[in-house]
Amino acid sequence: MEAMSLLFLLIGVAVIGGVVLLATGRVHGSLPEPDPAPEPAGLDGVPLGELSADEIDQVRIDQALRGYRMDEVDALVDRLSAEVSARDALLAEQQAEIDRLRGRGGDEGLLQGT
Repeated sequence: MEAMSLLFLLIGVAVIGGVVLLATGRVHGSLPEPDPAPEPAGLDGVPLGELSADEIDQVRIDQALRGYRMDEVDALVDRLSAEVSARDALLAEQQAEIDRLRGRGGDEGLLQGT
């Protein structure tokens, strides 16, 4: 009887140990490698072109086994970063044009609407 209890105890410890190893990722090859990062156009529900604040708020990224799909998050962050950079460049260009027009002296009426 004691041999049977010892056998069940060892089997239980082995199963619990296996589950812990799988959960912590210590066993390699148990999960397939993730797919390479998709192009930004591959994001479901994200329209092409410029994104408005409302469209960004509505974006939902699917959760994978261990959280969000990293490749989708990276693609969205890269796209948002590029759009913000482009808008910053446009604002800087417009501000430089405003400063240039203000510096002419006689053209103040152009900016004040008179």
